[in-house]
Formats: sequence, C-alpha cells, structure tokens
Amino acid sequence: MVLQKVRSAMGVPSAETPIADRDLVEAAAPPRLARRRMVQGSPARANGWPFVIPAIMLLLLLNIFPLVFSVVMSFSNVSTDNGLHLASATLANWSQLLHSGDFWASMKFTVFLVVVAVTGEFVIGLGMALLLWRKIPGGGFFRVLFTIPMMLAPVAVGFMFRMLLNEQYGPIDSVLKSIGLPKVLWLSDTTAAPFSVVVMDIWQWTPLMFLLLLAGLQAMPEDAIEAARIDGASGLRILWDVILPMLAPISVMAVFLRMVLAFTIFGEIYLLTGGGPGTSTTSTTLLAYFQGFQTFNISYGSTISLALLIFVTVIAVIYLSVTRVLLHKVRT
Repeated sequence: MVLQKVRSAMGVPSAETPIADRDLVEAAAPPRLARRRMVQGSPARANGWPFVIPAIMLLLLLNIFPLVFSVVMSFSNVSTDNGLHLASATLANWSQLLHSGDFWASMKFTVFLVVVAVTGEFVIGLGMALLLWRKIPGGGFFRVLFTIPMMLAPVAVGFMFRMLLNEQYGPIDSVLKSIGLPKVLWLSDTTAAPFSVVVMDIWQWTPLMFLLLLAGLQAMPEDAIEAARIDGASGLRILWDVILPMLAPISVMAVFLRMVLAFTIFGEIYLLTGGGPGTSTTSTTLLAYFQGFQTFNISYGSTISLALLIFVTVIAVIYLSVTRVLLHKVRT
C-alpha cells in the first residue's frame, strides 16, 4: 500500500490502476517522465527530420559543391572564351604548382606570418587577460576598448595601416624623424614589409585571443591558486605551475582557431602592400586570387587554393594530435 502511494505521488501508474485513472496519472506526470516517454516512442525524432533536411542541403550546397567544382577545375584546363569550357589537363596544374617558385615563396611567407603573428597574439592576449582578470578601476571600459580592432572590417584595417605606414606623409615616420631616428621603408623594403603585415595582424586579432583567454581565466577555480599562495609560491611560479596548465584547453582552442584563420588572410594584405614589394608579402590566398581573377588562369588558381586547403588540414591534424598528448600529460 505504501509503495503504491509512492508510485502514485511520483506519477507512475501501477498495474492495478484503472485505465481511465492511469491516463490521468500520465497526464499529470512530471516533465522528465513525459520527455522520457516521448524519446522512447521516437515519433518526435522522426517528425523532426523534415525541418532539418533543408538546412543540411543548404550547407552541402554552399560548401560541398564549390569544393567539388574546384577539384574538377584543378584537373582541367579552363577556357572562358564564349562561356566556361573545361578540357582535361590531368596533373598539369599540379606539376606546375610543385615547380613554381612563386607558390613556394607564398607558402613561406604565409607560414612565417602564421607562426610569428599567432605567437605574438597569444603572448600579448595572455598579458592583457591577466591584467584585466582581477577587478580594477575602469576594467569594463578597457575590455570594450581592447576589442575594437577585432570589430573593424579587413578593408578598413588595411587602409588604416597603409596611411599610418606611408613613407612620405605617414605619422609614424614623422614621429621617428622628430626624435632623430632614420625613416623606415615600411612598405617598400622586402625586409620591413613582412613585419609590417605581422604587426597589422597582431593589432587586429589580439583582441580575439584576449577574449578567449579572459573567459578561461574567469572560469578557473580559485581554490588551486589560493592553495599555491598558502604554500608560499611566487606569482611567476603560480602562473607557470597552476594558471597555464589549467588554461591549457582554452589556449589550445584559441591558438587553433586563430591559426586556421591566419592562413586565409587576404583583404588586409591586398590593401596594405598588394603583395609587394615584389612577392615578399604575397600570401597563398593572394597568389590564388592573382592567378584566378587577374590572369584568368582559373584552373591553376583552384589548384593553389586546394593545395593550401590540404596543407592547412595536415597542419591542423598534426597540431590537434600533438596538443591532445600534451593535454593528457597536463591532466595527469
């Protein structure tokens, strides 16, 4: 009798309950039990597919079709005379790619940009996040101020840095001249121009790293840090042995996200240097644009884009495999 009362209070009908009363009990059942019955019956799952299929088809249309079309063009010779015509070229485009000095130069610059810029963004972003981790006067204002560069359009960032680094009337060279320092050829020297692109990228995308790392710091439990302080650990020791290991998962994700995005840089370089002087700042995406839309060698431009996609995929797989092992060691 007691068990029957408990089952009735929980909304679970018993075998002795009449059918009419059992329907009333099920109607008054808690939402958790009702959801369980709905999932077990699975009509909701089956009826939900018509609403999901259009979104899946749209994603496939926007992503898979351009990729397949690029693969087809990379193994073809594209002619734009009287419409778009494809003629078989087998591996001619890929052979040209592997023997192209411009392609390997663009890959060298792209890898240089990704390594130096992402490293600088992580170090500076971590410093900014540690600075605003604790409550300081005006902390909210500085958080908003630090995120402004990330909100600007790439075209605006490239044009702004082109004005700042202008070698004739740019304000930076004017300041250097006023304090007795020599003028720097920021955009016309093959050594200085790549670093100008790196500085621009760091200025624009450090806020993204700052926001991700700050979110990780704010979600970090205070117990471990307080225990380290009680044990007499210094600030640098706490940072190295406690904060950075606990921040490792969000750091891996932030670096991965920024690394993949940095490989696709285009608009900022196009506005700042146009790929020059010479080809010293020509990224792989910029080279693909020049080949596909300036010389109208669409098949070779597609081959360059696919080669970059394959390279980034391999780098991403290696990065995730290595960081997975490192994260496992950090946890243990």
